[in-house]
Amino acid sequence: MSYSKLSKTKLFKGIEENDIERLLCGCSLVQKSFEKDEIIAFEGDECTSIGIILEGMVDIKKVSTSGKEYTITTLLPGDTFGEAVIFSSSNFFPATVVAKSNTTILFIPKDTIINLSKKSEKFLHNFLNILSDRILLLNSKLKESTLITLRQKICNFLLEEFKKQKSLKIKLSLSKQELAEKFNVQRPSLSRELIKMREEGLIDFGGKEIWIKNLERIEEYLYENA
Repeated sequence: MSYSKLSKTKLFKGIEENDIERLLCGCSLVQKSFEKDEIIAFEGDECTSIGIILEGMVDIKKVSTSGKEYTITTLLPGDTFGEAVIFSSSNFFPATVVAKSNTTILFIPKDTIINLSKKSEKFLHNFLNILSDRILLLNSKLKESTLITLRQKICNFLLEEFKKQKSLKIKLSLSKQELAEKFNVQRPSLSRELIKMREEGLIDFGGKEIWIKNLERIEEYLYENA
């Protein structure tokens, strides 16, 4: 096991490698490798461990009643999954977890999480921090679900990224297809709306960047029909 990789994860952030080794000594852990597109956990499976991504990327996916598959979010090395439901009275995965690339994951069982939290205040702090971030993300998703038009969804996304990146030039971490899935629309619909917004002088775009040209008008669009 690579304690160096673990020290770079959110769950073990700020804990020295030798302290991680000491904490995990005798613990029940499982490290598994998954190939690209392999299912890690199905929606409805019981969640008995937290997964830490050591290598690769993971998609969290939902399937609509019509059978269409949507990517809710993509997790990167250092991220975790399962922490929001493992201690729930209904500890079942609310979505399907899929390897987006060849991926290595360390699984930490529920009882081990409890023991590590007792042993290390820093570990407990990290775990609670991850849970808090997850709640904020869910609140953000809830806000997105109340937006009516595609333009509102795009404007909300641009404003959130503007706050994070502190720049009118937004660097995209998602592809156009992934953005379309995020907004629950087809890619051509997203492209048409972006072109309209460019023609109206609201934005410009190219490659993996979008430039906000009229911040005030974008803010106004967000709250229209709200």
